[in-house]
Amino acid sequence: MSVSIDSVLHMKAFSDVKMIAGHKGINRKIQNVYVMEVPDIFPYIDREGLLFTTLYPIVNDEEAMRSFIPKLAEKGLAGVAIKLGRYIKKVPEYMIEQANHYHLPIIILPEKANLSTLTNHILTTLLGMKTNMLEFRENISHQLHTLLLQGANMEKFVEYVSKITGGSIVILDNSLNCVASSIPFNYDSLAINKENFYRVIDAPHSNNETQDILKIDEKVYQTNQLYIQSIAAGRKKLGYLVVLFDQNKETTEHIEIIIEQAIILLAFLLQTEQTIIEKERNYLDSFVRDIMNGRYQSQAEIIEKAKVFRWSFNFPNVIMLIKSNIDDSSKRLSSYYKILDSERIPRIISSIFDVPIQNCKVIYYNDELLCFISVAFETRLTERLKRAGNEIIASLKDYGEMGVSISDPIYQMNQVKVAYDHALLVHHIYYSTQRSGSFVEFYRDLGLYKLFHLVNDQNSLKDYMNDKIGIVIDYDQQRDMDLLGTLFYLVKHKGNLQKTADDMYIHYNSLRYRVNKLKELGLTLDDGHAFTEIAVACKLYQYLNV
Repeated sequence: MSVSIDSVLHMKAFSDVKMIAGHKGINRKIQNVYVMEVPDIFPYIDREGLLFTTLYPIVNDEEAMRSFIPKLAEKGLAGVAIKLGRYIKKVPEYMIEQANHYHLPIIILPEKANLSTLTNHILTTLLGMKTNMLEFRENISHQLHTLLLQGANMEKFVEYVSKITGGSIVILDNSLNCVASSIPFNYDSLAINKENFYRVIDAPHSNNETQDILKIDEKVYQTNQLYIQSIAAGRKKLGYLVVLFDQNKETTEHIEIIIEQAIILLAFLLQTEQTIIEKERNYLDSFVRDIMNGRYQSQAEIIEKAKVFRWSFNFPNVIMLIKSNIDDSSKRLSSYYKILDSERIPRIISSIFDVPIQNCKVIYYNDELLCFISVAFETRLTERLKRAGNEIIASLKDYGEMGVSISDPIYQMNQVKVAYDHALLVHHIYYSTQRSGSFVEFYRDLGLYKLFHLVNDQNSLKDYMNDKIGIVIDYDQQRDMDLLGTLFYLVKHKGNLQKTADDMYIHYNSLRYRVNKLKELGLTLDDGHAFTEIAVACKLYQYLNV
């Protein structure tokens, strides 16, 4: 409810007035009234004001008269009420044309009109409405605070706000992941046009806007079907509240008040929840480190304690390590916590393995995401783990390239640390050989690297490597010719020169020169047995330098 030009014209006190121009602006809102007593009135008026005047201060100034309406329009006034008779008998035609051009209503008051009475009538109406709004704000605040004091969680709070606004409510975090909603849907199905979303934040929608903002399942919501407000505590942004309407709906002042009050309490809920999550993560980190360090003697004790963290930690189990290739450590850490907050990984695992989400627990551990998956005696385990890894990479593509390494199944608690080391080795090996790009790889597929990892005498491994390719390593250090890199490519392509040249993006003759140089250094590349030993030495070099 608000005062507009149209509602003023229907007031009893204004029964003798008429509107002669600017009819397209008849629904303009009025927030205040002004009376013009000086020629230079413009510094003293604001938007959405209704100006009452006899035009006496400017009636003899042709320039001021001609610029009067354009200046009022520039100030954003709701309209102007002109009293005819004593100082001006008729509104000039150019003023009427200007008013029609700017859609600025001109209201004509009769000569007997009392400006004080008319302005007081509007001001009294405005005051009554503002008083009603203050009472409404107080009532909504009381209802929401009462709900919170009764122990309502985020879901119940959001459902109540939905009920009193008449729209569906979606709460998003800073990464635009859904954290709560009054309507049931798969949160991963939420699709948001980020550019359009950020453009309309904190701005009431306009019916002239038809841009797609977000899609839930198959339902698309456009600018004129939603209302978005930031949730913040001081300068700290916590997320966004989105009100969704099935039909185009003008945002009313009542809805804005409800959202304003809801945001205050949502900020409290989100901050409280974030504090609890941070504490739980600290305790969970200590718990996992105790498991890794062998501080628990009973497998049953671990399983029971895991339940405190809503974690069904059972055996068999598989460790999945997810590591970002972002170089900047602070950005990498920020990405990890955004991924944890989104809970995408547990939802993907739960969906693919058709198990409760509690069967998967993801934590930040030693600069990577450590994921435990209780797989029971899962059939097609490798196939499903591979699919899960690929879906995780696809889901997290906004955070850059990801390496996913997977351990063998764990059947006892004393195998957890070993499985973690195996998964870590997978990442180190593939990162050192692949350098860039996302991957999903298993410890079981490491081949010779698994054997190297079991050898405790690292000096023996180094001696073998130096015996086979040490001369090449020394030559590269002196000449910077990258013969060792050439040797790696030759091993990769089983000695095929043409495929090696193509993969290295060098001319075939350049490769032949490098191959001849390798032979001059004493490497036997034409004998199958000798070439196999060189290949093993190359893999040893990669293993010892990860």
